[in-house]
Amino acid sequence: MIAYKGFTNDIWSRFGDGKEKTCRFKVGDTKKVKESKTAKSGFHCCENPFECLAYYPMNGQNRFFKVEAAGDIDEDGYERIACTKITILEELTPIKFAMEGIKYMIQHPQRRNWEQEMESVQVKKDEAKTDKEGYIAIARGKRPRVKGTKGSIVGLLVDKDGEITNAKLLVVDEKYKDKWLQLTEERKVKVIEES
Repeated sequence: MIAYKGFTNDIWSRFGDGKEKTCRFKVGDTKKVKESKTAKSGFHCCENPFECLAYYPMNGQNRFFKVEAAGDIDEDGYERIACTKITILEELTPIKFAMEGIKYMIQHPQRRNWEQEMESVQVKKDEAKTDKEGYIAIARGKRPRVKGTKGSIVGLLVDKDGEITNAKLLVVDEKYKDKWLQLTEERKVKVIEES
């Protein structure tokens, strides 16, 4: 299954047994262990990419990757996964990270805990905003609105009765900076209010 994992900048998993064999990675690596139990053993990752931020903040000190979790898989009933086999597939830039988060919400619209409020990432009901370049703000609701400074990443998800019917992600440019934005039915971004 596809999942997501955070690491330190040198691609080291600081939550583990501390051994280089199981904690140090590079892109393309496949590693195996004998057993997996969430919060105890195996390689840990998250189904919702935004859940990685609870363990590794998006603060320039960490990196995020799309992974394939395989072998024996143990889930905690929320978002954490432990597996006996993991492959590091691709590093995620902030825009790719945000896109993977939006894809997760589209594919799993009924999942709980989709709202997130971290220093660098906000995923909120109806309205979200950020005032820092490179930070992420995503709003989800019937008529979501979002605002970001130039260089920030903003997303809109239209949710009708628990199903995502429209979505858009963009890097804020000069035209849209510091303005409240909404999404038209044609997936066009429109300014709804000047700052």
